[in-house]
Amino acid sequence: MSDAGRPEHDITGRDRLVRNLFSRWLGQLVVILSGFIIPRLIDDSLGAAALGIWDLGWSTINYFRLMGFGFAGGLNRFVALYNAQGDRDKLRRAVSSTVFLQVVIAVCTAAAALVLAAFLPVLFARIPPADLPAAQVLIAFLGGNLAVRMLFWPSRGILTGHHYWTITSAVSACGDILVLAGLFTVLRMGGGLAELGMVVFGGAVVTESVRTLMAKRVYRDRLLIWGSVDRRMIWKMFVYGMKNNVTAISSVFSYQTTALLLAAAAGPAALAIYARPMAIYSQVERLITQYAFLLTPMAGSLQGLARGDELREFFLSSMKSSLAMTLPAMLLLGGYGDALIRLWMGADYVVPALAPLLGLGLLLPFAHAAALRILAGIDAHGRIALKSLAATAVALGVAVIPAFALGWSPVAAACVVGVATTAGPGITVIVGACRRLSVPAGEYLRTVVLVPVACNLPLAVLIACSRVVDPEMTILEVLPWGIVGAAVTGALYWRFLLGEQARAAWSRRVTGRRPVLKT
Repeated sequence: MSDAGRPEHDITGRDRLVRNLFSRWLGQLVVILSGFIIPRLIDDSLGAAALGIWDLGWSTINYFRLMGFGFAGGLNRFVALYNAQGDRDKLRRAVSSTVFLQVVIAVCTAAAALVLAAFLPVLFARIPPADLPAAQVLIAFLGGNLAVRMLFWPSRGILTGHHYWTITSAVSACGDILVLAGLFTVLRMGGGLAELGMVVFGGAVVTESVRTLMAKRVYRDRLLIWGSVDRRMIWKMFVYGMKNNVTAISSVFSYQTTALLLAAAAGPAALAIYARPMAIYSQVERLITQYAFLLTPMAGSLQGLARGDELREFFLSSMKSSLAMTLPAMLLLGGYGDALIRLWMGADYVVPALAPLLGLGLLLPFAHAAALRILAGIDAHGRIALKSLAATAVALGVAVIPAFALGWSPVAAACVVGVATTAGPGITVIVGACRRLSVPAGEYLRTVVLVPVACNLPLAVLIACSRVVDPEMTILEVLPWGIVGAAVTGALYWRFLLGEQARAAWSRRVTGRRPVLKT
């Protein structure tokens, strides 16, 4: 590995897209596994109220992610850009300035978490008094976990800016396995929420230390060179970071605000019910996000190489792939999510309308996440992200009115989230992206939307028919329908979604033979 990338590789990283994507997805499987196992263990060992506090702790601490201002999250764009331009001085200044900023932010994050833990009894009076001390310790350690990850976040930017996503994915997967084993052990030994928080914090320290060692193999200079920390670069990173942060605010704002309002109005138990299907959909979001984040340094590299026409084609093909990934997952979870929750957590956590409502409301935000990441790669995401945030805030303000009037419930929360995120990340972002890249609406619909939607129509019909036949399906009854639907959708994707070159490439990977293409 070298700082500027090896000459045999495409410096834009597109030659490693599939490999990087699958490595990210494989690493995410550990997170998904943990997301299913730990809530069930907490519910069985500590009860529904403790599970609600666990969810509340994560929902609250996730607000603190906004304190990072997106500085280090955008470092990979600058690493890719300056590598493409061959500018070593700007690369050193970008890395050192980002590391300096992250030290300050990490200290502020840790302090904010301690303050929140101290005022927890005042902010959330519905938490049972007996659980308050453990809840305070949990939030303090979850905040410490976030502070550690913020401190070492530049290491991720260095690795991914060089398109070495496989390395950072492997480190994250090993760290997640370590944390999962620790949480499982603590619960089996009779530990409580405080001990769970300690395990999460310790896992962050180990994981991020290893990631930094791996980043040093790619980036040979010291991470913090005081002579390379300059005010102009800090301001540049600050402005980009603020814009980068706004891209995440819309979703975080709607998700966490809704969760906190539900917990405050209906209690932690209601939040626990709402959080279960939301947790399943969050795994889909993470898989799509793994793909979307790969696109930022690629777009930055294309910009650095001044390949404008390729960038526009890259946007259309990326959005088509994103929609094709999102549609079948949302259809299957919307149609059969209740059966999965019944198997996972039991009948007490099943509200039949929750999964379909969340699937409908989150479809567009998930599918269009890639657009904002491409815009971030060319530093054109600020105004669009602000418009998305404004649309989300207005829609959220309107949606909570009937929720307060009729009473908060998990179903009401699902409706609020769906309305807010569809208005902002779902619609506003893609409209702004198409205008920025000069893509007419008709071309977008023909090139991006038409084929994926048509290929998923048989799956939608199959799911609807199966639910008419059996409204209360078990997971075993779901499996045959899901397998048939996935097979039909896969065949349609192979025939109509993949081009001849892509089919030939996949055939070569599977069979090891080089097929003859038509001329």
